[in-house]
Amino acid sequence: MKLNPFKDEQTALAVIAIILAVVALWAISCGGGGGSYSTSTPTTPTSTTSSTPAAVTVNIVGTTGSAAFSPNPVQAASGATIAWKNTTGVVHHIVMDNGTVIGDVNPGATLNSTLNGSGGNFHCTNHPTMVGSINGASAPPTPTPNSSGGYDY
Repeated sequence: MKLNPFKDEQTALAVIAIILAVVALWAISCGGGGGSYSTSTPTTPTSTTSSTPAAVTVNIVGTTGSAAFSPNPVQAASGATIAWKNTTGVVHHIVMDNGTVIGDVNPGATLNSTLNGSGGNFHCTNHPTMVGSINGASAPPTPTPNSSGGYDY
């Protein structure tokens, strides 16, 4: 019975190397980035090379305003992993103001994303007054309700 779901051993080793690189970025807890994102779920921490941008953890600590994220603003380099750690008891759906979806962060969970750009503002669509900034001088202003029942960012 063949247990390897890949075509060959070389493909399986390449996939394992990629997973280990993602996990290494997740394990580092300083630095970071902003812009568009891709998400991944790490499995086991491992080491990384010095050419890899540092990672940063953004703690979700509330449901209102710019104080809901810590740190805020986030300082991160392009290519870095941002670990979104939810310390609250509710689900948060993080989206960049440019429309890039980071994703759902369940209570007690951490969601990793990779910064592919210079940064920008972000918010939680479940709690529209939760706002933040990556590589900004300060957090963005609190969104204001619009006539269609949504919020302007």
